Amino acid sequence: MSKSMRVTLLAGLAALAGLAVISSYMFIDIAEADVLPEEYQFVQDAFPEVAVTSVQPSPIPGLLQMSVGADLYYVSEDGKYFIMGDIFGLESRENITEVARSSTRAGYLKEAGEGDGIIFPAENEQYVVTVFTDVDCGYCRKLHREIAGYNELGISVRYLFFPRSGPGTDSWAKADAVWCSDSRNDALTAAKSGVVVEAEDCGATPVAKHYKLGKDLGIVGTPAIFTSGGQLISGYHSPDDLLEILQETG
Repeated sequence: MSKSMRVTLLAGLAALAGLAVISSYMFIDIAEADVLPEEYQFVQDAFPEVAVTSVQPSPIPGLLQMSVGADLYYVSEDGKYFIMGDIFGLESRENITEVARSSTRAGYLKEAGEGDGIIFPAENEQYVVTVFTDVDCGYCRKLHREIAGYNELGISVRYLFFPRSGPGTDSWAKADAVWCSDSRNDALTAAKSGVVVEAEDCGATPVAKHYKLGKDLGIVGTPAIFTSGGQLISGYHSPDDLLEILQETG
């Protein structure tokens, strides 16, 4: 099958699947995306509005794994088929797609160094989770009210900002003010308690970087909790419940 035919087929499939919607959630600049090997360029050509970050063989012969940020999809090597869904190993009972997805997320999370977050460390640290938070989110506030409980169970919490309302909003300004405060931990606690945090403008903050990272990871709500291995744990979980999940995921 010619390249143009493969592109036409895939473009039609993408429209049917609604893949173009992804571009509204992703902040990856197509110009900044890695150049795909020539043999896989037809995949990017089929999705001109979406930055395909990588294409590689999948565990199934004849099927390619296509990455759009931290999201994974599948395309047949002949360009006839596009698949949205997860692959499971029948023998292992393992979600192979989720394993690959978690690995991709972990790579993205490493881009945000510890200095870019606000950390509430556990003295007897057993686990570290990254939590994308919005100071005005009710369940984010509930989680933070129990921060001592997480720490007591050996769970260190690294906060990154994800103001759901987006740039130029009150929630975004509150995140900036927390970052510019002398004691960010205290300021975050105060902001999540409804206190108006006032701080002098300290210039550029990492809020935009955190927000972009959250979008690239496909976050649509907060709190969004990620393990060090990249597994996503959506929503609020009590300290005991989160510990149980972390122990199960390893």
